[in-house]
Amino acid sequence: MKKITGNMVSSNEYFFGELTIENNIITRVRKISAPETDADITLPGFIDTHLHGLGEYSAESQEGIRGMAAFAPVCGTTAIVPTFASEPEKFYTEMLAAVRDMVRTPPPGARIPGCHMEGPFLSHRFKGGMVEERLRLPSVELMEKFLDIAQGTLKIVTIAPELPGAKEVIELLCRNRVVVSAGHTDCPPELFPETVSWGISRVCHLFDAWDSPQTKGGVRQAAVTDLALTDDNVMKELIVDGLHVPPELIRLARRAAGAEKIIAVSDAMQGAGLKSGRFHDCGEWFIIRDGDVARRERDNAIVGSSLSMNRAFYNMVTRFGFTIPEASVSLSGNPARSVGLGEVTGSIAPGFEADLTCLAPDMLTVKRCFVRGEELYRS
Repeated sequence: MKKITGNMVSSNEYFFGELTIENNIITRVRKISAPETDADITLPGFIDTHLHGLGEYSAESQEGIRGMAAFAPVCGTTAIVPTFASEPEKFYTEMLAAVRDMVRTPPPGARIPGCHMEGPFLSHRFKGGMVEERLRLPSVELMEKFLDIAQGTLKIVTIAPELPGAKEVIELLCRNRVVVSAGHTDCPPELFPETVSWGISRVCHLFDAWDSPQTKGGVRQAAVTDLALTDDNVMKELIVDGLHVPPELIRLARRAAGAEKIIAVSDAMQGAGLKSGRFHDCGEWFIIRDGDVARRERDNAIVGSSLSMNRAFYNMVTRFGFTIPEASVSLSGNPARSVGLGEVTGSIAPGFEADLTCLAPDMLTVKRCFVRGEELYRS
């Protein structure tokens, strides 16, 4: 039996208390008093459902994903969903099989419930950091092949829903219980509600790689981002580094959608969680510098973030107006439910597995991290 005492979040409350772990399961949560300013903070472990790399590792190889899982607890992250950018078909077939096998036989470190395909069915106009030659039109035949290989471990697919053939692919994915996310899209506002009826239930990094609002006769028109922000059927994925999305828009998203409809992500690249470095991923060289985004070396374009999930929590609470319970639900509870882990992890409550992150009072420094009740990191 283990006991952890300190400030903690449980049932959307923040208090000083004690939790008990037996056989890797949380068996009791006891509220003692109001939060104490000098106590460590125990939270449900962070779950990152959109990341391309972490530490020195990249999601471009099986060894890289194993390295990401091993490094993740250093950042307080207890589950990762490796995300593949637009790549050739051979890459997808190999990596879908690799993740499938890792789900069946988990490597040490953070959980790997499955993977996220960010492409290749994306808009050329809003390709962002994607390699344009690797984009293609949606294909039911190709997606059926990918689903057959993944065997239930493909959790999220990001697609531009306005492309020819997208409707059929979205419906196929929904029948196979895959979350379909709209992103890197040139979808016109008038089409967006229809795409939600097809099965779109999430938007990929809201405000990034999306069209800007237009005006008619001096009157601002509703953009797709506005429609996504106010549609309760759609979860809003946000990169909370304050660089991909200005702080003012993150605050707007919180007020308009509410934390219960936000999934905070890192969109991290190889090098995230480190101070700086030069790395190669998705066919390009890019540079990571502390406090900046990941920038493509040849033209300084943004290709991802250097955000870690503990930094994401710190930003949300200290810079973007989220309460500690709100930040926790966006970083843990919502992502857990989005990938089918909602009855296992993502909450501090009796019966849940002990995936926990303990932060120092500064709300940034990771002191301890537990996955399935096992302490995998201690500072």
